[in-house]
Amino acid sequence: MVKVAQQRHWLWFVLSSELIITALHYLTSAHLLPYHSIYRSLYYLPVGVAAVMWGRTFGLGLALFTALVYLPHAHWLDVHASNSLLDNTLEMVTLIVVAALLGSLAEREQQAHSRAEGLRVYIHDVLASLPVGVATIEQQQLKLQNPTAKHLLQPTPSLAQLPQTNGYSEMQLAKGALAVRRSALHNIEGQPIGAVLVFEDIREQQAIAERIRQAERMAALGQLAGGLAHEARNPLGIVRATSQLLGHKLAQQPALAHYTSVINSEVDRLDRLISSLLNYAQPQALQRQPLAINQLLAEFGATCQPLAAEHGVALQLILDSTEPWIEADRDAIWQMLLNLSLNALQASQTGQVIQLESLIVGQQLEILVQDQGVGIDPAIRERIFDPFFTTRDDGTGMGLALVARSVAEHGGTISLEAGPNQGTLARLRLPLLRQGAQA
Repeated sequence: MVKVAQQRHWLWFVLSSELIITALHYLTSAHLLPYHSIYRSLYYLPVGVAAVMWGRTFGLGLALFTALVYLPHAHWLDVHASNSLLDNTLEMVTLIVVAALLGSLAEREQQAHSRAEGLRVYIHDVLASLPVGVATIEQQQLKLQNPTAKHLLQPTPSLAQLPQTNGYSEMQLAKGALAVRRSALHNIEGQPIGAVLVFEDIREQQAIAERIRQAERMAALGQLAGGLAHEARNPLGIVRATSQLLGHKLAQQPALAHYTSVINSEVDRLDRLISSLLNYAQPQALQRQPLAINQLLAEFGATCQPLAAEHGVALQLILDSTEPWIEADRDAIWQMLLNLSLNALQASQTGQVIQLESLIVGQQLEILVQDQGVGIDPAIRERIFDPFFTTRDDGTGMGLALVARSVAEHGGTISLEAGPNQGTLARLRLPLLRQGAQA
């Protein structure tokens, strides 16, 4: 809009200048030749402006129009004041040539400007579409070149926080880890004037790598556990049989019979551990079927309510209103919920609340199990899903390991986080099959 208004103003200037100069020629006495020479030179101003503003065609047209208007007057001057017609004609020819040159230069400059603007828009669109952030350092100033860079580098770091040498490196910011590739930035003469930095969010890659390492550890431990379980079960059976036989013989001596009951109790605990090891090492094939998760959570809550009440803990259900469905093994999901809920129950105190919630996030179903206990020490959070790792004296360390393996078999993920207020939040993510409201 501003450009159109400016062109309109220049057009008025050109037309009014042409009119005024021509009028001065015709109104000035023929004998005042120096004045006519000045007026003739003034034609270069509107013709030059026209050529620069609207190109060669418009400039040439105005120059030709000026010659047609001026040459009859030049002939009249030649007759009445002995002014050279040839000189005036050559001046008009020069005016036409100047208009052509200025118009050509203006069009070339306009074309170069259009190409530069097109290149700028092209580069802007390319940078805006990149999933990585691009930034430059020029004259000790960091310039963020695309939206991804502005998103990744918030708050904007100082130059001292950025890599100082070219090549690949990693840096830690408030939002997490970033991979940085730095290279030199050169001017048109090839001289270095700064640096180009490309940033990539590698938090997801690090999480995937950690899950792969955890899966490899679990696979190795599973093979070891399976072998040990098979080898240990037979000696345990012998110990159990011997202890029971000894208990019968010492039935008349209660003080000694107590020791046999301790042996039996510990053998039973070892047998449960071996059963967990065998389940971990030799998982059963999943019997997948469509499950209405809200219905399953409601049934689970009703089943666990008496146990929670016995511990003085309230069990609260928050169910997604769209009736989400998943495709999963019902018994496996039930066992996951049971292990997570038992952990939450053991971490809770009388009068506290455990929440079970279902919600849809994108194409995934999230099941949240949240308690109000003391939470998990951040130092051990990464080890919490490892087999045999436990913080309880009576724990086997296999419950959460089995949950993590079962979740992975269902194509999901699980994480333990600090709760919004206090306690621990177990976040179970599974692929969504459909929503009941859309079915």
